[in-house]
Amino acid sequence: MMLGMVIMPAGVSFNPGKAYQNSLVLFLYLPALVLSFTQGARVWRQLWPLPVFRVFLALLAWALVSLSWGHLPHPSNEVGRLLSVFAFVMGWHAYTAGDVARIRQLLLAAGLGIGACAIYYCIAFVITPVQDGRIVGEGTIGTANYAAALMGVVALWLSQLDLTDRRWSVARYAAMAVLLLFVGLTETRSVWLGLALAVVLMPLWQPGRAHRWLAGTLVVLAAVMLLWPASMLTERGTSLRPELAMQALHLIVQHPLIGLGQGAPISLIVNGAAYTHTHNLLTQVTVELGLPGLLLTVAMWLMIGWQGWRHRGALPGRLVLAIWVYASVVLQFDMPQMLDSPRPAWLLIWLPMGLVLGLMAGDRSKPANSIQ
Repeated sequence: MMLGMVIMPAGVSFNPGKAYQNSLVLFLYLPALVLSFTQGARVWRQLWPLPVFRVFLALLAWALVSLSWGHLPHPSNEVGRLLSVFAFVMGWHAYTAGDVARIRQLLLAAGLGIGACAIYYCIAFVITPVQDGRIVGEGTIGTANYAAALMGVVALWLSQLDLTDRRWSVARYAAMAVLLLFVGLTETRSVWLGLALAVVLMPLWQPGRAHRWLAGTLVVLAAVMLLWPASMLTERGTSLRPELAMQALHLIVQHPLIGLGQGAPISLIVNGAAYTHTHNLLTQVTVELGLPGLLLTVAMWLMIGWQGWRHRGALPGRLVLAIWVYASVVLQFDMPQMLDSPRPAWLLIWLPMGLVLGLMAGDRSKPANSIQ
């Protein structure tokens, strides 16, 4: 699924293409659902008692109910998208179940694969520069912002892996270098800010002198850039984000309690151009699902962050914290499609969810006096 976001053809508006979706149905969704409710429904029984999982189910249920007033021409498409989110979360737990070795192997393999794709896209960008000077990828990362967000989160999770084999560690850092080069070439400021904040806060959960020096160096560089702002940071202004926010608030005021319904089409007119989403996760959720959807989303996100902090001594906890800090910034500026088909936002939202479920399920399986 992760590699498919980078290499598989996309449809209209960078939606996952049919070939990609069909492959996921066959190799991810169906196996995940089968594993979730076989073997005595082991996966379901492990997850059902967890509070964050119940909030997640409540969010999906509310989104499903909202289809009754959304007046969509094909509501079954939205049902399929909700089911795909559910299947991914269940499938992640069915495969990893908090197993640190499996998580490490899976994220390392995906990270190196996406890093190889980043090399290809960087070379292609040098040979054939695009018109606006910002690098993009293929498939669901056909825009600079989406591409930057995905490459940034991959670089982050590679940075957290505790690899003992020197060869794999060298490969990891080489992939990170290319991924960060790609992010730099996108000129996506929100992703730069998210990465910078994650690195500055990293010493809180990743002890060691190297991380403290890196964080301190980044703070100094940020201060220098504030004193002498680079043109690339200022020439695009605010990228219409305040104007989009005001338009979104107008829609929210019209339907504050129940929203327009999951997947309801919207059109935000700014400077004569129409935009189909708010470019902000919280306002997009509120437009579609109203106040209940917003409260459930915020509650789920805070629970994910808290569990990451509680388990910061373990690899999955450190992964959660790094992605959580990064996503908390990036999702305020783009990629608000939380309950949608597989997109880069999945790796910012549902990957931390899967990691947290494994941590919490592991806590429940331990004797009460052994839980820290």
